[in-house]
Amino acid sequence: MDTEAEDRERWVLDPLVSVGPLQFGMSPEQVQETLGEDTTGGVRSGGLLVWRRYSRLGVSTIHGPKEELVAVGVDANRGPLVVLEDVVLVARAPSQARADISRLALRHGAKVLLNAEGEPDVPAWGVSIGVTQQWVPDAEGFPQRGNAMLTDLLVAGPQLADDPHSKRNLAGWRSTSRRPAPAPGPWTLVAERDRPRWECLPLEGVGPLRFGMTPEQVSASLSGEVPAEHRTYHPFPAGTPWETQGDPMEERLTEERFEGAGVRAHYRGWEEGNGPLLAAVTVLGRTGPQVLFGGIPLIGRQVTAVEADITRYITDNDLGLRFACRGDLEVDGLGVWVRSARVGDTTVSEARIGAEQWEEE
Repeated sequence: MDTEAEDRERWVLDPLVSVGPLQFGMSPEQVQETLGEDTTGGVRSGGLLVWRRYSRLGVSTIHGPKEELVAVGVDANRGPLVVLEDVVLVARAPSQARADISRLALRHGAKVLLNAEGEPDVPAWGVSIGVTQQWVPDAEGFPQRGNAMLTDLLVAGPQLADDPHSKRNLAGWRSTSRRPAPAPGPWTLVAERDRPRWECLPLEGVGPLRFGMTPEQVSASLSGEVPAEHRTYHPFPAGTPWETQGDPMEERLTEERFEGAGVRAHYRGWEEGNGPLLAAVTVLGRTGPQVLFGGIPLIGRQVTAVEADITRYITDNDLGLRFACRGDLEVDGLGVWVRSARVGDTTVSEARIGAEQWEEE
């Protein structure tokens, strides 16, 4: 939940030396004593100690093979406001933080790189900026999604400053808390007048797509568009306990991406011996068709406005409300999820429509 700036601690970053009260090289016990909070985590993986999470402070710590502190992650919504000279790095509009960091780096002759999210990494400072969804308290104090994107921070010590993303579990600090970022900018947003209008048929399909279609039928229904990308997995990979349960070379289709239509097709059905069959459709907020659910437009709007409309619909129709792991609002039992998509410093709504047995992550 987005904590007001005046309520947050303010930490000074001394590059490659310390961030706030935490010095690189500290042991987990020293960190815990310094922060004065119990921690969660501590699973060892890949030669590094996977992050320990200090939830009240909005801080995560990562320790090396000798349990020394090698990196610190700071949450955008509740973490301390980390300051480097006169630049606040955390809880900023991404474009503003990017501009300030570029100016500061130019002043010091530091090289700025762009990471996978299109945000600045500055190896000389051990700084990697990320972006995540804003969360704000509602009228009763419960967290709900806002409409903005905010910067978070991964700051590494001297051992990892050159390339913190090369360490899988460091990169995982971000990958567990957000969806894969789209290719950074320009942030194309299709105008409402240019979007086709599709009807949502809960548990049956959306627009011309119906659950149970084969990939060939999906493509034909989208005017013959060929998917720009597809995702697969191997259910019986060699070298694992599952390799004896099937063909290690077997490959199963899970997703196809149709950039022209602005949709993702998700497949399942192998367990029943008849896959891949269409089981869910993601309609993209930036480029997808407008989808009407009970007269409510789901796509390309402020997320808070769509969620308010859906909440009223649920109340009026005596339906249930659920939330997926990443905070997506679901109309219980109808396979309709309201999602969010980044557009620069803000977000727009998108949706996932699923079949009856579809399980959202």
